[in-house]
Amino acid sequence: MTSSPPVQWLVGADSRLGVRRGTNMDAFVSLPAEGIVVLADGMGSTRRGGEAARLAVEQFAGLLAGTPVRDESAVNAAVAAVQEQLVAEFAPDGAVTGATTLCAVVADCDDLLIVNLGDSRCHLLHDGALLAVTTDHTVAAHLVAVGAAEPDSPLVRRTTNHLRRYLGNPAGAAADVTRHRLAAADAVLLSTDGVHGVLTAAQLTDILLADPDPGVAARRLVTAAVAAGGTDDATALVIRPGG
Repeated sequence: MTSSPPVQWLVGADSRLGVRRGTNMDAFVSLPAEGIVVLADGMGSTRRGGEAARLAVEQFAGLLAGTPVRDESAVNAAVAAVQEQLVAEFAPDGAVTGATTLCAVVADCDDLLIVNLGDSRCHLLHDGALLAVTTDHTVAAHLVAVGAAEPDSPLVRRTTNHLRRYLGNPAGAAADVTRHRLAAADAVLLSTDGVHGVLTAAQLTDILLADPDPGVAARRLVTAAVAAGGTDDATALVIRPGG
């Protein structure tokens, strides 16, 4: 194990309340100097989804902030601790009152650890191309992956928002953790489905390429999602190497 060096990231974020509910159920924590950016989208099918999202991002970031080592084991331990806390808080008797997705970027030396549970997404912009580095944990994505349905089928459209894996599930929650390298001209995008469920990959790419300022890019992404008719809460976080 090696200690993670100081991180130099520039992070921009924007989040807008959708028209479906009176409260924004997206939550995020951005700690650029710590090399931690985490996003959660509270499940609207649960009464306290927004609370679950806020607790998840705060606890996940808090468990890793200040720690010298952030490898896969440390990240998975943090996810397990947050999962345990959410179940105790929101499903003590097995009935889920609050649950959430979680998508995070954590610095480990020169690498990025991408953590994902649910259908929030992480994309990497590299050499002008936008690469999806997470897989949605939805019924729809599973049906397509196993060849049980076509991507444009009615069944897939009906199950796009049905999560198979999420934080707060009493049956358990295991995150995908993958390792990537961030080059000097790259950008990382974390988004909730209020953004990537409305904008195409080409639109996401164009906006990220148009402005190197991560704050401007994040605002333009969310604004574009709203202008395109998005009704859900919309959140985007853009990370670029700094220094």
